[in-house]
Amino acid sequence: MKKNSIYLTLLFVCCNTFAQNSGKAATLLNEVASKMASYTTMHIDFSYELINTEVDIKQESSGSVITKAEKYNLNFMDNIFIHDGKNTYVIVTEDEEVNVIEGGDEEDLLNPSKLLFFYKEGYQYEWKNSKIIKNKKIQFIKLIPIDSNTEASHFVLGIDVANKHIYNISETGENSTVTTFTIDNLSVNEVTPEKVFEFDEAAYAQKNYTINN
Repeated sequence: MKKNSIYLTLLFVCCNTFAQNSGKAATLLNEVASKMASYTTMHIDFSYELINTEVDIKQESSGSVITKAEKYNLNFMDNIFIHDGKNTYVIVTEDEEVNVIEGGDEEDLLNPSKLLFFYKEGYQYEWKNSKIIKNKKIQFIKLIPIDSNTEASHFVLGIDVANKHIYNISETGENSTVTTFTIDNLSVNEVTPEKVFEFDEAAYAQKNYTINN
């Protein structure tokens, strides 16, 4: 009986600690989402890294994106993605062509709105360790998908505790591939011309780009 009481007490303490940490994680994520949603515009410079040690693959790149509500202009891997709030235009510079996707986005992962706010639902939260990176305290939170059919094993969000901004987002896939986006610079509420989010079809036609509607 005494041993059973000890086990039950330890189980209660562990469950209570997990619930408290999960609650802390949810609170911090809500603060981050609220803070980033309050900005009228965001200009982000980011780094990208993909690693799979099992097959010895490592890819690195960088990019930038300007967002305003649901609109964005993303420059990534020598391609340009423009979403005007209605359609998405994928400008493939190497092939000199433009693919027009009516009513949506080509890749959810490349939609900054989804990337910066995807964690709001559909995940269990775990409060992890914190680190000092570039003189900033970064708190890490692990997100485990509730839907077992997802290709991602889990995500880890790094959050700048001081300003409640996302520092990085890391996804670990079921195939052990780890993909990480790190925000190197974030400028907010800058005056941004609407033409940044508009696709100039005539200009690309003049460059002899093929436009696939």
